[in-house]
Amino acid sequence: MNRENIDMNEHWSYAINGNWRANYYYEDLFYICSSSCTAGEREIINRNDHLIPLDIWKVLIIRCYDKLIKYADEQKSRLAYLVLGMFLMEHGGKMTKEVKDKILKYSRWKYEKHQLKSKEEREFRKKYLFEFREKVINYVDGVQTKVTDGTLTEHRDQFGFLNLTYIDYKI
Repeated sequence: MNRENIDMNEHWSYAINGNWRANYYYEDLFYICSSSCTAGEREIINRNDHLIPLDIWKVLIIRCYDKLIKYADEQKSRLAYLVLGMFLMEHGGKMTKEVKDKILKYSRWKYEKHQLKSKEEREFRKKYLFEFREKVINYVDGVQTKVTDGTLTEHRDQFGFLNLTYIDYKI
């Protein structure tokens, strides 16, 4: 889907990656890392049905770490740091104390609790946000950690399809 033709703030879930902007941040982080592959790494990836093995992800993240942080900084968005945390954990990447502290700072409940319309919405978002923060706090470099996705059905049944409150992530 073309980025110009969609509402980047449209939410379908209160999970960390439950909106278009989060998905595009994730894609951009993926591109930053994958574009730095060596010829040897590309050969391994091609032999692996174009999937990047975890050990190569770890190398790519180390190689691109400063670029990933710079990208998150340039977005001027708390969401960019939440997605960066998700990206690093899901690929078993390095996460410095400074980056971990920034992710925890930008994922504080105080930024979001007054933005959501209903008690039910607040409960859904709080559940995902607190679970995410717990994973960041306990994250160990090199250990692949899955971050929970929210399902379309779960939220559609609760709030109506794509009718969720916009969360402002500006820093």
